[in-house]
Amino acid sequence: MKVLITGVAGFIGSNLLDYLIEHTDWHITGIDNLSTGSIANIKEHKNNIRFTFIKQDCTDIQSLKAYDKIFHLAALPRIQPSFEYIKEHITANLVNGIHIIELMIKENHYPRFIYSGSSAIYGTPEHIPTGENEAISCLSPYAFQKYEVEKYLELISTRYPLNYVILRYFNPYGPRSFNPANKFNAYSSVVGIFLNSRKNRKELLITGDGKQKRDFIHVADLAKANYLASVYSEKLNTAFNIGNGSTLSILELAKKISDKYSFIEKREGEAEITFADITKAKEILKWEPNLKIEDYIRKEFGD
Repeated sequence: MKVLITGVAGFIGSNLLDYLIEHTDWHITGIDNLSTGSIANIKEHKNNIRFTFIKQDCTDIQSLKAYDKIFHLAALPRIQPSFEYIKEHITANLVNGIHIIELMIKENHYPRFIYSGSSAIYGTPEHIPTGENEAISCLSPYAFQKYEVEKYLELISTRYPLNYVILRYFNPYGPRSFNPANKFNAYSSVVGIFLNSRKNRKELLITGDGKQKRDFIHVADLAKANYLASVYSEKLNTAFNIGNGSTLSILELAKKISDKYSFIEKREGEAEITFADITKAKEILKWEPNLKIEDYIRKEFGD
């Protein structure tokens, strides 16, 4: 089995690589342009004969014929910067995915395509917990770009035999979520930002009043969802929510990490609540999350 991971040196991509190296005998090619990812995230696998790394933009991929599965994670996954660096985010979050789809059509080769989507497409949803049929309400260019790829997959599959799965991530956390060298690190996973602040004995900065709630999902659980989506025996061509199926306010999260925190101005364009209904993923993919955020925090600090 030969597979491709785009964005392999990023937070989620590198954790997916760890999972596939441990749980499969697949041969994995990973590409990353290292604009936000780090080679340090994948260094432990550099001598593994089952892994090949290529520093490359997605748009420079010339052929997909070697691959049985493609995990497309390459992106700029930050809401606030997407308002400012518009062209850069369109390239990373839309054009890269379209290039891969076009290559499939050009080569008449349709590997299972696992697309890393986002719960940001729901905005502040009407229904809590939120299912996959919730109305789309994009509050940022980032959310809109992620949804555009979903719609392209849906529309193009009416004419060509695409074989895809969309995984709508809620709020990932876990190892490597905070990269101090990433120019967008101020918009990283809030869990990673808070943990980094505590490690550096700094005050935790909470946006707004901290009452906004998030469904936090460990990156190892995300990796398992990617794997299960890739090995499902039948064509799916549908979307799944991948979250923990619970919710926690930012203020509650801060209190679990430190008693030193203060409040700063609220950020516009972000949802008031994310809370995944994961029934569909449980029933079809036989996936469910196993890791708890409290355990991760305790492990980080040896509490």
